[in-house]
Amino acid sequence: MTNQITLLEQKIMSDIEERRELMSRLRLLYVRYGFSQRDEELFLYHSIPIIYSIWEGFIQTAFKTYVQELNKLELSIDDVCNPILIYHIESTFPQFKQYPDADKFHKKVNFFNKLGMFYKTNHLEIDPKKFNTESNVRFDVLNRILSDFNIEKIPEYPEPGSGYSLVKELDKFLLDKRNTIAHGQEGAILVTREDLERAIKVVDKLMDLVFERIKTGFIEKSYLK
Repeated sequence: MTNQITLLEQKIMSDIEERRELMSRLRLLYVRYGFSQRDEELFLYHSIPIIYSIWEGFIQTAFKTYVQELNKLELSIDDVCNPILIYHIESTFPQFKQYPDADKFHKKVNFFNKLGMFYKTNHLEIDPKKFNTESNVRFDVLNRILSDFNIEKIPEYPEPGSGYSLVKELDKFLLDKRNTIAHGQEGAILVTREDLERAIKVVDKLMDLVFERIKTGFIEKSYLK
């Protein structure tokens, strides 16, 4: 177990360091190369989608790593906690959310045959590729993902008394700006150096918060009933 925990930590920490290095390079590029005002504005404008992609990529990689480590434990249906079991069943069998039409009898037969085999398997094999970030890892989506794996949610205000709101910084700032830019509304907003720093800060903070919860959940075996 110790080696598995260490491997989990090493993989996620290594990924975090790579992403921090990339954000650090973004922070220094316009200073190092002495952009003209127009070039700096263009660079800063397009830096926001890059910062968001660093954030979403981290979530995908972190939970893929977590699932891979869970799979190594060869947990049975009777062992695993209900949130993970439900997540696994729903991701394996989308028919639970969209049942086959009445005239698609062969699809129903196929569904129930696969369901029967599912309950006969010796251990769960969660597919790390079937991971839905809903294309926008908002604060509520993040906490939904944490809940799916029975991991402690992140509070909106991670530092009591500071007034720093993750909903405001992630949803209303980073995602709003990213979506505006992604929809091709060039010139609709101006991105400043302060905006870039603000975007980096929230991603940096969230990576630490997510990592600590994944690590704690694995150590404390929150994946078990």
